[in-house]
Parts: sequence; C-alpha cells; structure tokens
Amino acid sequence: MILDHRRWRRERGDQHTESRRSLYVSYLSALAAARHACRLAVREPGPDADQRRRAVWEAFEACTSLRYELSICAPRYVVEASDDSFRRLRDLRDVAADGFSRASDEYVASRLRYDRAYQALRDAMRKDLGAD
Repeated sequence: MILDHRRWRRERGDQHTESRRSLYVSYLSALAAARHACRLAVREPGPDADQRRRAVWEAFEACTSLRYELSICAPRYVVEASDDSFRRLRDLRDVAADGFSRASDEYVASRLRYDRAYQALRDAMRKDLGAD
C-alpha cells in the first residue's frame, strides 16, 4: 500500500509538471506571436495607423488569459517574471501601435527591455521545470 501511494504521488507530480510545461509553452508562444506582430508593425510602413494598432492589440490580447492561468498555477518567482515580461511587452505594443520606426530610440529601448524580461521568464520556467 505504501508503494502504491508513492507511485500515485510520483505520477501526480509528473502530471502537474507536464501541465505547467504545456501552459508555459502556450504562454511563451503567445508572447512570441505578440512580439512578432510588433516587429511587423514597425517594419512595414504600409498599413494605416488603425490597422497597425489593431494588429498589435489583437496579438497582445491572446497573452492575457494565459497570464491569468499562469498566475494561479506557477510558483511565485515564475509569476513575477511573467508579470514583468507582460508589462514590458505591453510597453513594446504601445510603442509599435504609436507608429515608431524600428530604428527609433523608443522602439529599440523597449525591445531590449522586453527581450531581457522574456529571457528572465524563460529562465524562471526552466528552473521550475528542473531543466537547468
């Protein structure tokens, strides 16, 4: 009976880890898609301001529900990194939506802040999953 209980706990832990891994992949993918939308918005001067703003806002919105899900499933240090990454992406979204070019100081600074926050988030997730 003790062996069965240990096996059950191990399997339950494995399922919990796999669930978080799946959530992390989904969240990172949503962040990457939103980052890509921002990149396209600043590289392609063709779309009018409303189309550009709508494109980056729609891509960003996909991150919101996953962020809330992550906030109740992940350890605090992952949630804190997630919140920082989300905020930096929101700043990048605003810069892209406002029509700055990819060479502008505002876009470059915002992109670098986001890239650092995204890397910190990935590192926190890897630590949580035991990948490091």
